Amino acid sequence: MTLDELRGQALQCRDCALSERRRNVVFGEGNAAAPLVLVGEGPGEQEDQTGRPFVGRAGQLLDR
Repeated sequence: MTLDELRGQALQCRDCALSERRRNVVFGEGNAAAPLVLVGEGPGEQEDQTGRPFVGRAGQLLDR
């Protein structure tokens, strides 16, 4: 399965109650062939609003 296929499945997922409350699916960004991948615990409110990972407090910590 490619990352694009996985993203497509995530966008369509309705398997749990989280899908009823989310505004956006927050999926990864960047180089799919990168030697390092950061995985967050779960999107916060700012990530859910924007649909982008690590834009809230966790992202601010990573930017230090």
